[in-house]
Amino acid sequence: MRKRVALAFASAGYVGFIPGAPGTYGSILAVAAFALIHRMGGRTIPELHLSACCLVSALGLLAAARVSRDLGIEDPKIVVIDEVAGQLTALLFLPVTWRNLVLAFVLFRLFDIRKPLGIRQAERLPAGIGVMADDLLAGVYANLVLQAVTRLT
Repeated sequence: MRKRVALAFASAGYVGFIPGAPGTYGSILAVAAFALIHRMGGRTIPELHLSACCLVSALGLLAAARVSRDLGIEDPKIVVIDEVAGQLTALLFLPVTWRNLVLAFVLFRLFDIRKPLGIRQAERLPAGIGVMADDLLAGVYANLVLQAVTRLT
């Protein structure tokens, strides 16, 4: 039972099993869920958003480590909860606008794929830590760029 729960969570409800670009699909899921929750609630509560990022990251670390161990693969492509956590991080403390949603998605994917400024090194950390750390760092970089853009425009 624990294996199945870990796999369901690590793959973000089995989104990681969609063929093609599972990381991109995980990011789209995160942005869509974030936008839907925001639209339903009418506003974003920063403390709740930060708490959600922390919870998804902590549980994602455990689930990613379990799935990696079970499959015998360091960073399985089906694990996309790291993209969800990173994408949510990219959206932290920003006004919820279509521009920010799109830019957060594009910047996060860019940093996640290109892996500049220590992201590749973070990916090499052991077990589930490396799986989660590189995407969280990509999310932080995307967020910093968006914070600057938001303040300058």
